[in-house]
Amino acid sequence: MLIGHKVQHNAAALRTALLGKKMVRFEAPHMDSIMPQVGRTIEEVRNLDKSIEIIWDNGIVLNTRMKISSSWDVYRNGVEWRKDAAKADVLIDVQDWVAVCFNTPEIDVYHDFDPRRHPILGKLGPDLTLVDADIEEAVDRMMEYEERDETVADVLLDQRVVRGVSNVFRCEILWACEMHPWANIGTLKRAECRELLTLAHEMLQNADASSDNLAIYGRQGKSCARCGDVVKVNHHGEANRVLYWCAGCQTTHEPLVRPNFTPLYIERDASMGDSHPAAKQFMNEIISLRDVG
Repeated sequence: MLIGHKVQHNAAALRTALLGKKMVRFEAPHMDSIMPQVGRTIEEVRNLDKSIEIIWDNGIVLNTRMKISSSWDVYRNGVEWRKDAAKADVLIDVQDWVAVCFNTPEIDVYHDFDPRRHPILGKLGPDLTLVDADIEEAVDRMMEYEERDETVADVLLDQRVVRGVSNVFRCEILWACEMHPWANIGTLKRAECRELLTLAHEMLQNADASSDNLAIYGRQGKSCARCGDVVKVNHHGEANRVLYWCAGCQTTHEPLVRPNFTPLYIERDASMGDSHPAAKQFMNEIISLRDVG
């Protein structure tokens, strides 16, 4: 198999096993950089020319370069591995699945970079994970945001405004407030900014990002718990992060023109054996590889 096709095949399998799952164990015995945190949700798997990137909800990226002898293997937990566990370079456990990388010549972990959110560009905002976070200061920063046509979804992740809001909770907060993700920050009133940030503070004090307690995140293709419409997922913003939302009830300050975005897998196909969008993508890629072969 050509290296490019092998990377696509491995990435598709990883998407099926990992997307939307909370990581319960991470091992990389030969890695000395920052480590992905247990408890974080895996948001995305990108296949590049000769490498695979796995992205968590806090913007941490694991990049593994692939060669012909490299592989990412995916196993149901409890199933015997085909390779020697002692030779694994990376292990990611999401409770029901375990993904293992073998024989990669290079591993790198870094923060997904968004230049407008880099701390060096300005003083960091209040940390909403702290009990005594200054909500009014955060509201001031949101009301004084320079780019008035920026979306509220992007502003919630800007560390110059507020810290501690992961991508999971960004989706949950916007849904709870029935706020359209592409609402321009300049259209929000002070009371609306305060409602968003107060709710964010309350959520983060009782943080539980398990899938059983989430209303919108990871529910693409399912019915909205509030209005029954279909939950959608898109790429959005400068950092191109995934965003889950409901067009049926998140209508507050809905813009006339939606900013550029990249649609992800939304619709379900009842004819497929597994209706999860990642599984559908996996099968499509398998079929395309067969056609090439």
